[in-house]
Amino acid sequence: MIWRKPGERRCTSSFCRLVGLVLCSNASMVYFALDSLRVAVVTTLACSLLLQAGYFGCVLFFADVDDL
Repeated sequence: MIWRKPGERRCTSSFCRLVGLVLCSNASMVYFALDSLRVAVVTTLACSLLLQAGYFGCVLFFADVDDL
């Protein structure tokens, strides 16, 4: 478990909720629009990879040099 300093923002729970909402809505929209499970899975995986890359970039951008 990562211990946080007092006053530090904690946005992991809201980020996880947002990722879940985006992935579920993406999968359901693609499935209902194209009626193809294979396309829905592929686009959901692609969306997941983009979100992970964005999160990694965010962590690198907001990381404190002293904490590394």
